[in-house]
Amino acid sequence: MNFSQKHSFWMMPLLVAAGCGMAACNRSAPTGITETVAATPVSESPTEVTTVALEDTSFQVELMANGKVEARQRADLRFRADGVIQTVDVREGQRVAAGTLLATLDDSRQHTDLRQAQLDLRRSQLDYEDQLLQLGYRPADTAALDAETKGVARLRSGLAAAEIALERASSEMEQTRLVAPFAGTVANLEARPFNQASAFEYICTLVDDGAMAVEFKVLEQEIPFIRNSRSVVVSAFSAAAESHRGEVVSINPLVDEGGMVSVKARLATTSGLLDGMDVQVAIRQELPSQLSVPKEAVLDRQGRKVVFTLENGLAKWNYVEIAHENSTHFAIASGLKAGDEVIYTGNFNLAHDKPVVKAE
Repeated sequence: MNFSQKHSFWMMPLLVAAGCGMAACNRSAPTGITETVAATPVSESPTEVTTVALEDTSFQVELMANGKVEARQRADLRFRADGVIQTVDVREGQRVAAGTLLATLDDSRQHTDLRQAQLDLRRSQLDYEDQLLQLGYRPADTAALDAETKGVARLRSGLAAAEIALERASSEMEQTRLVAPFAGTVANLEARPFNQASAFEYICTLVDDGAMAVEFKVLEQEIPFIRNSRSVVVSAFSAAAESHRGEVVSINPLVDEGGMVSVKARLATTSGLLDGMDVQVAIRQELPSQLSVPKEAVLDRQGRKVVFTLENGLAKWNYVEIAHENSTHFAIASGLKAGDEVIYTGNFNLAHDKPVVKAE
């Protein structure tokens, strides 16, 4: 053996030892876990995590949909008679009670017609009494007259026609006053005094925003879930933190061309909601005896769902199956048990058996 051969021979063990020290090693992992992780240095600081104890509790299953808020009542109000607008007695956004005067027309012609109708009625009443006297009856005897005799006397005197004319004149007089048919808020106020009423499509819109509903659409296969749940939670996109509870009151029995069904729910509160507002609707159904974890606790690894638990200062890798979900939590079908300490923050870069410490 020459010198170079001897030198190579005694150097080989050193190279093998050095290679073993620098190579990545496979850490032992639970059955089925094939992830290869680097050896954790002894000096590595534990990862700080937040945990929650897994409990067997009820779980709110959610079905999400987009909907539109609508007032219980909404009406575009206009005068039934034409004429010049004399006054507008409300302002836009004003809350009014039923019967509140909203606007008036110039009623000079209607007022004259009403007085003329009153005079015609009085004249006809006198003619009616004359007809009775000609028949041999006094006006005080009308209670004893038969219906046919009284009817003839009313026709000959013109009393029946005069009463109809007075009703018409009174009605036309009332039509010069626009009043609120129900309590609500004034919107879309367009009318202005001294303009013809016919110049405007309507005087204003009255919205009963004291009671509101939301209409939304769901897939036809989701109808059984709606029927079993019946309750909804509504939040405006502009104020997602504020929610309003409601109850399903109707399901349209017809399916549209897109396979969607319209559902309407009545809301218990209306603060901050406006007629026509777009909202998010959550339909909820409570399921008993479920193991639920925050959505942050569930990670996607190797095409499967993974949850890390804390055991004796180490992170443990657990494959899980998801049973249900809502906007904040998953219900776990398998892979965890009640009492497990689930890691839900600081878990993104964890590996199996990595040292962790709970955040204070």
